[in-house]
Amino acid sequence: MKIRSSLIAAVALLVAATGCTLSTPGASSTGSPSTAPGTAAPSTAGSAPVSGPLRVGIASREIVNDYNRDIIAGAQAVIKKAGGTSTVTDGQGNQTNQINNIESLINSGVNGLIIQLGDPGQLAPVVAKARAKGINVVTTSIGSQVSGTLTDVGGDEELMAEMMGRALLSSINYQGDVYAFWVPGAPLLETRLRVFQAMLKNYPKVKLHLEPSDFSPAKVQSQMQAVLTAHPNKGDIAGVWGAYDQMTSGAVQAIQQARRSEIKVTSIDGDRATFPMLYGADSPFVATVVQNAQNIGGIAADILVKAVNGQSANLPPSTYTTAWLATRNNGVAAAEERYGSGFWAQAKLDKAAIEKRYAQNQKVVIVSPVLPAS
Repeated sequence: MKIRSSLIAAVALLVAATGCTLSTPGASSTGSPSTAPGTAAPSTAGSAPVSGPLRVGIASREIVNDYNRDIIAGAQAVIKKAGGTSTVTDGQGNQTNQINNIESLINSGVNGLIIQLGDPGQLAPVVAKARAKGINVVTTSIGSQVSGTLTDVGGDEELMAEMMGRALLSSINYQGDVYAFWVPGAPLLETRLRVFQAMLKNYPKVKLHLEPSDFSPAKVQSQMQAVLTAHPNKGDIAGVWGAYDQMTSGAVQAIQQARRSEIKVTSIDGDRATFPMLYGADSPFVATVVQNAQNIGGIAADILVKAVNGQSANLPPSTYTTAWLATRNNGVAAAEERYGSGFWAQAKLDKAAIEKRYAQNQKVVIVSPVLPAS
């Protein structure tokens, strides 16, 4: 299959800059949870065997999209297989709610905790409370290690941000006005934006306009409508950078309603709702970086189960998973890599019609960081 030159350039840059494993589809998305090769400096958080049945609390900051739900599902599958039980709490997007939920789980008698999303500084005190009671803790999608935890499991944010940024820049021919939507103060989203801003230093023909927002697609839609009203002519806006797919969907909807599909949009996550957006009529959405969220949850739970049983070895502060870029010309394989061949019926999309309209002539290139062994 022919790989478009821009994708080759993007992957080559990533390999040169960070060192990545490149594998064929299926390399780590199915079967037992697996991590990217290599380790970094070991975590200082200890673990000890715990007597009694396995009881795990899963404290999510929010449960609003496939990314959140699939992490939980992946973790629950591993916990159930190990003979344990799990209790899930939803912070509804509020950090204080999440911390209160974690404290309730600690007091409920769990012997393991998985914390999904959150601010490292704000989570550190409640993690210390858990550790004081002998509870092993793993985080997912924090972006850095919280003191006292075994490791943080998630995608390599810098790597994924560069993949997404490269896709957008290529689609606008490295020139024009780009509007960026993100949530100030959200650690992962701040990281993604910083990477894109660093990339733009090499492309003076691109002008970046920051549009701070919140987690609501409706808010982003309203903001994008205002931008379109202020810049009504084709060519005024080259592209839109969205921090993650769900919030970016608001911008996509506004652009479609304004019939401005010449504008190019990219993002990160690869949720189930992303692919109808990618293949929608006159959609400006051209690429997303797909994360295997279920594998993130599975890896986190596997680490936790071993820790509760006293089997954990030295772990790196961050445990990275795989990701891959989905475009209209490899989206069929990209979606099936995460969701399986039954995805199209579930999503109510006509796979044959998509393949007829868009040649599936780009490969799915799965990437993950390679780190020196300790």
